[in-house]
Order: sequence, then structure tokens, then C-alpha cells
Amino acid sequence: MACAAALGTLDTYEEEGLLTRASELADYWESSIHSLKCHGCTVITAITAQNSISVEKIHPLSSVDLAAQWQALEKDLPPRAIKIGLLPELKTLHWLARCLETLRPAVISSEQRLFCVWDPVLKASTGARFLDAFDRCEIDPLLKQVDLITPNLQEAEALTKTTIRSPADIENVAQQLLDRGVANVLIKGGHSMSCSDPNANIFCRDYFANKNHSFWLSHAKQAQPNNHGTGCTLASAIASFIANDYSISDSVVLANRFIQQGLRLAAPQGYGAGPVWQAPLENNPNDFSELVKASEHFDQPNLIPPFRKASKLGLYAIVDNLSDLERLISQGVHTLQWRNKQKDISVAKKKNAIKQAIAICQQQKVPLYINDDWQLALEFEAYGIHLGQEDLALIQRQDLKCIQEKGLRLGISCHNETELAYAHSLKPSYLAFGPVFTPNSKIVEHSPLGLAKLAQWYSSYGKLYPTTCIGGIDLNNFAQVLATGMTSIAVISAASEESSNAFIKAFNKLTLELHS
Repeated sequence: MACAAALGTLDTYEEEGLLTRASELADYWESSIHSLKCHGCTVITAITAQNSISVEKIHPLSSVDLAAQWQALEKDLPPRAIKIGLLPELKTLHWLARCLETLRPAVISSEQRLFCVWDPVLKASTGARFLDAFDRCEIDPLLKQVDLITPNLQEAEALTKTTIRSPADIENVAQQLLDRGVANVLIKGGHSMSCSDPNANIFCRDYFANKNHSFWLSHAKQAQPNNHGTGCTLASAIASFIANDYSISDSVVLANRFIQQGLRLAAPQGYGAGPVWQAPLENNPNDFSELVKASEHFDQPNLIPPFRKASKLGLYAIVDNLSDLERLISQGVHTLQWRNKQKDISVAKKKNAIKQAIAICQQQKVPLYINDDWQLALEFEAYGIHLGQEDLALIQRQDLKCIQEKGLRLGISCHNETELAYAHSLKPSYLAFGPVFTPNSKIVEHSPLGLAKLAQWYSSYGKLYPTTCIGGIDLNNFAQVLATGMTSIAVISAASEESSNAFIKAFNKLTLELHS
């Protein structure tokens, strides 16, 4: 089990952080961290007297007390991830920056990795303020030591001395923080602002950015007064997912889902706002956010209606020639995809082959998806189009809208949580998960999902979309794949002339047994 550490306060009411075992409510928080498969340890930065209504008193701990806690954990429980919460004084912040500057090289030399998440708590949800006045130069030493900072809108304004009035302002503020040395920025949109976005009070939109890519996570705002600890819990959840080897973008997506679930299940505990609920992820579709690549896609004219749902996918074979296509149809395959990546084929030859493939499948009433060549699929009125993530990144929003309006189905390949969240925003006809195992037909950059994650994804997204899966599936392991709940399998190597007839018969036989 990965070890994660948190720096925050010890409260007489509740802990300012998820990753902890230091207060009288330790069992409550410990169950949270264990639900995310981590072991949590805490360095207490301050003792506060607070309840659900107000913060009565704050007592910062001395540098001696801070160092004693730090050194004790460093000797026995080195962290995979650190979540930083309330820093009551600038001298606490400077002490921590020095500690991280010393710790990081030691961790790297031991061939481990360390990820630091800072939730810059400048104001408690009950109204108390911390680090009330500071200069930019006083904050920057810590910024350079953290891997992700997670300010809300007001905190982002304070950290950059910038007024936020629009989604474009949020993107600009994130870039300012990146320019000051932090590797990743997540600006939380749960707090209201005077904003040019007409839907600011309908949707909660978080913005993530680093030097390589950026995206928005959008979710309908929940009318939930019991929302205490959302920022703290979000940062702690991100640290937990990072500690369990998820990528930074996947960790942000999953932590966002964790918060939506926590808000949905939250209940009052006092006279003020109750805390967000802590529990293992339920994979409830109501908690899924949609990933949007750019803020201009918030505009109503750019919203794409859902694509037509795919018919039964069943055994889904991928081919690159007419001979295999006709053979598989005669053997009873349920769905076909035309995928020809030959670079030396002429445009005329490619066009003619796709036209013939579409005509044959229409005559035989077998659904055919055209991989990548969406313009030709539109021209010859194919049943549908399949796009991988690279091809999806190249297509324009208006082109996707045109495909939807023409009635073509859209299938999308997904390899991780971030890609799933983006595909979910497009409301496709089906999702294709993969690779399940190491593929036999090509080299891919993504690690195999394995059966456990495949089952989890089916449990999550199978409620919303038809699904299929691909990657290394053959006669020896397809029964294990169907045991996850999946009802469709996509194959390339197993669709060869030597294998296809036996595979189709075995698939149909087992499917009948499972659903009879």
C-alpha cells in the first residue's frame, strides 16, 4: 500500500485534510484514505479550535515541533505523495519549502518518486483567513517545490494579484502560475464569481493545465449545502491516486469524481455546512464530469447532441481488405471496422475500397465503421465512424457536429480515465476499451488494462454506452474477458482466416450460455 503524507491542522472539530490519523476523528479520515488504497501520515502545522460554523482560534506549531514530526516520518514512512493544506504563517511555508528542497533529491537518488500537491488554504469555508498578506516572492520558493497547486478562484486571484471575470482569465492565471515554476495547475470553479460565462451558476468547471496540455472538467452544480472540506478532500484524493501510480491527468479526473460523489452523499453534522462524504468510488454515472478541451466549447452553438447509439456490437472484427470482410460476413461476424493504414495506397484506390466495403455491408445488413477516414464515410453514407484519440484530436468540433447531424454513429477508443472523460463529453455511439492484454497485431504505447480495470470500466461506462474492448484477445482468454460483464470483443489477429471461424463459433456459444 502506497504511503502518502499530509501537512495541515489538528482541529478540535475535524481534521483539515484527508490523509491523516492524528485527531479524534482519525478513524473517519483513515477510512477515506484506505478507500483510495493509501496509508496516510500527517505533519500537523497548527491546532485550531473550530466547528461547522466558525474558527475560534489558531495555534501555529513551532519549527521545532514541525521538524520533529517530519523527521519521525522520514525515518520510517517515506511518502510517495505529499498533500499540503493549511500553512498558518509564512515562516511555516518557508520551512516547508526548505524541507522539500532537501527531500526531493534524496527521494530521486533512491529511485523513488515524490509528488507534492498544495491546496493553498487562504481562507476557511467558515470565514477565517490565513496568510492574509504576502508578496509574490514570499510564495514562489514553495511554488517551485510543488508538482500541483489547486487554488479556488479567490485563491488564484490572491496568488497572482489578478481579477478573474471569465474562463479566459482562468486560463491566463493558470499560465501565470506555471510561469512561476509550478509544474501543474488545477483551478477549482466551485466558488461563484462575477463572470462572463452565462452558465457559471449552472456548471462547476475546474481548469487543469501544464506545459503539455490543458482541459476543463465540467459538471452540473449540486445544490448541496453540506460542502465543507471539498478543496482539502480534492487535493488529498489527487495525492492518493498519484501514490497509486495514476498519471496526473487521470488523478485529477478521478479525484473530481470522488468529490462529486462526496457532495451527492453529504449530510449535515452540525449547525453549519456538513463535510463531504468519504467512501470508495461507486462508479455512479451521476458523478462523472465531462472533459472539455477549450473554454470556447462552452458556447451553446458548439454543443453536440448525443450520437445515435450503436446496435449490438457482439464480435467486432477489424479488417483492411474486401476478401476478409466478405469472409467474416459469411461466417456470421456481428460488426466490422474498415481500418487500412497503408501509406502507399492511392487516394482513388482507397476511396474505391471504402465505397465497396460500405456497399457490401449495407447489402448484408452488417454495421461497418470506417476508421479515421470520416470524410469518405460521410460521402458514402457509412453506418458509422471509429476514431482513435490521435485522430479525434485532429478533427474539428464542427466536423463532429456534421457527423452527428448526418446520422452516422461514432465509436471512440479509450486507454485511460482522461480519454474516457473526453469521450463522455462527446456522447458517442460506443466506447472501445484497450488494450486489455498486450496486442498481437501492433505495438502500442499504453500499458494493458488487465481484467480488473476492464471490469471497473464496464461497470462505470457500460451503464451509459455500448462498449467493446480490444488488445491481445484470443481463443485462450476471451472467456475471461466476457466474465467481466463485457458483451462485445474487438479482434484483429483472431479475425484471420486461420482463426476466425473457430473464434466466432466459440464466441456465439459462450455468449448464448452467459445470457440464456
